[in-house]
Amino acid sequence: MIVELVIFFGALVILAKASKMVIDSSMIITEYTGISQLSIGFIVIALAVAMPDFMVVVTASFAQKSALAIGDALGSSIANICLVLGIATLIRRVDVERKHMLDSAELLLLISIVPALMLSKGFVGFYEGIILLMVFVFYCFFTIKTKFKVNIKDGITKRQWKGAFILFFAGLFATIVSAQFVVSSGSEIARVVGISEALIGMTLISFGTTLPELTLDFTAIRKGQFSLAIGDILGSTVINLTLILGLSLMISPTIIDSAMYTIPLAFIIIANSFLFYSLVKRGGIGQKEGMIFILMYVLFLMLIVTSKILLFA
Repeated sequence: MIVELVIFFGALVILAKASKMVIDSSMIITEYTGISQLSIGFIVIALAVAMPDFMVVVTASFAQKSALAIGDALGSSIANICLVLGIATLIRRVDVERKHMLDSAELLLLISIVPALMLSKGFVGFYEGIILLMVFVFYCFFTIKTKFKVNIKDGITKRQWKGAFILFFAGLFATIVSAQFVVSSGSEIARVVGISEALIGMTLISFGTTLPELTLDFTAIRKGQFSLAIGDILGSTVINLTLILGLSLMISPTIIDSAMYTIPLAFIIIANSFLFYSLVKRGGIGQKEGMIFILMYVLFLMLIVTSKILLFA
């Protein structure tokens, strides 16, 4: 048990650091190639940020550990909105352009309802996964249409670009390897302790895979790059609920115990509703809203940890 815990947390640390390497190098690459000046830059960065969740979920799905995969996708979505946004806005109020962000927040709220409807069924598989992938494609077209601008860093040299290119693939390789250890050791811990893999995915794994995003958005907000931070949070949440969850269902169709996912799905909808309300009524997110998001995340953890459904599944 002790060995599995060491492997699990060690792999999570490597996963977080490797993912940070992927994020940093992808930002340099997008700036050098000019992609960052296009709205597609948001998608590229959001995909890079979602890389640890992507690797964990795909690895778990191929290993036929659907509960862990779905748990991580849902848990990371909640952590993105409540934990990352909450902590980041404690240091500085976030004011954003209402036209762009309101549309994005409204779309995220609508998208979050789709997985809730799907996971309420008794069985989900390939066709549900295809629907989620189609929703992701729709989101990409929406993002391109909004014409966001990302200004990350000026004066990227060709040498820096080459170095970033190498670091990108090195980080990608490290995330693949570490994700395999996270899934295998996490499943073993769940088996030994007697808790569900879904609980491990929603808590420990989702928290670890969210750390790179917390670092990125914390820095972005501190530098006043509000659109980058909020756009990334919204984008990576959509990716978790559509692309990543969709691939999981396609790879590993599974019978769903809807009661197991009632709490996380409810919190996803509640958190996204509060985000939309804050942008509509407040025109941004301040310390008060940030604290509410954090308390919401703490409440989420308390409820799922004390839930007999998850603890003894």
